[in-house]
Amino acid sequence: MILSIYRVSKFAIQNFWRNFWLSLITITMLVLTLLTVNILVVLNFVTDRAIQAVADRVEVSVYFHANASETSVQNAVTYLRSLQQVRDVATISADEALEQFAARHQDDETIMKSLEEIGTNPFGPSLIVKAHEVADFNTVLEALENPQFRDNIREKDFSNYEAIITRIKDTTDRIRTFGIVLSGIFLLIAVLIVFNTVRMGLFIHREEIGIMKLVGASNAFVRAPFLLEMVLLSVVALAVTALLLYPTLAVLEPKFGFYFGGQTVGLINYFEQNGWRLFGLQLAGLVFLTLFSTWLAMRKYLKV
Repeated sequence: MILSIYRVSKFAIQNFWRNFWLSLITITMLVLTLLTVNILVVLNFVTDRAIQAVADRVEVSVYFHANASETSVQNAVTYLRSLQQVRDVATISADEALEQFAARHQDDETIMKSLEEIGTNPFGPSLIVKAHEVADFNTVLEALENPQFRDNIREKDFSNYEAIITRIKDTTDRIRTFGIVLSGIFLLIAVLIVFNTVRMGLFIHREEIGIMKLVGASNAFVRAPFLLEMVLLSVVALAVTALLLYPTLAVLEPKFGFYFGGQTVGLINYFEQNGWRLFGLQLAGLVFLTLFSTWLAMRKYLKV
């Protein structure tokens, strides 16, 4: 048994080096396929983070009239916090609103003089309402029409981030579709190259295979080296992909962070935590496809 494994392995390695350029081309196409797949994984991850970042910034600002009673404001806060769609409600008092306004316009003499001339605080209390999902804000806006405090609300300010999220999703979907098509093209080319690599190997070793059959070698023993060779090519392709991917992620991580306000995206951590699962599935898929291509080539051209 051990001797058979040694011979199969030796024959597979010999096939690799005898057809080195074909093996190199096969590995290259497999690497391109895996890189495209991982680009799609990165795209999905970054898109989810971008959408989450936008959703976290979505809020409704509710401005009350200056003469609104504290009881009315607290009733609104209590009511909003009772809604399942609401994640948080922050209260800004009239004095805090005045301080924030003055701080923002401290360099504008006209505005500051206007505040002095008024003599009183023109601002009323306000609320900043955050929801769990962008779609929940319709419920929040409807809730603010409650007769108990509706008349005390001067203005509701809701930035339409839903349009931004829609554009992000539409752009991502187009890129994802292109990536899937590109992956399919690379994969098809890789399958054809594997198919022809096996055919050439069979042709080159046809005399050796004939001798092996004459001395009683089984069909499984004849096929095993070619199958093992394809598994080795898949493993090498995955290793090369990982060696190319991680330095690239290290370069991209700060660039993505720039668009997320300096916060780390967590791209490298994501691959470190899920690497075994991601690369394991990719290796399993690659091995299956290469073995399937090998089986087709041998079924058609190997006469044993």
